[in-house]
Amino acid sequence: MVEKGYNHQGIIAINSAEKLKNQCTWVCHENTNYCKENHVKLVKPYFEYIDPVYFGIISSLKSTGHYGVANVLFLVVLIPMAMYLLLIKSVNLQLKISRLKENQKKHD
Repeated sequence: MVEKGYNHQGIIAINSAEKLKNQCTWVCHENTNYCKENHVKLVKPYFEYIDPVYFGIISSLKSTGHYGVANVLFLVVLIPMAMYLLLIKSVNLQLKISRLKENQKKHD
């Protein structure tokens, strides 16, 4: 079956906007509960923990008045940048620990 792409403001997406039981479509983007009922299996027992964070992030992004821009800034720029900085910090701490261990061995 060839799906007809979802058309939003003249842009045609790869996925359709049809409700499909066997795969996510734009319906899942617009109606998270439909997706959770039909497509999510692994994390079902954890919805009570995941949902407040998930819907909290979406509400926060929507509250800016520019959901798309906020989404890109937060999820594509800020979070990866924070992860990168934490990685650099972790590597630097590990290097310091290694140097301290080396110095300790030299003095023993």
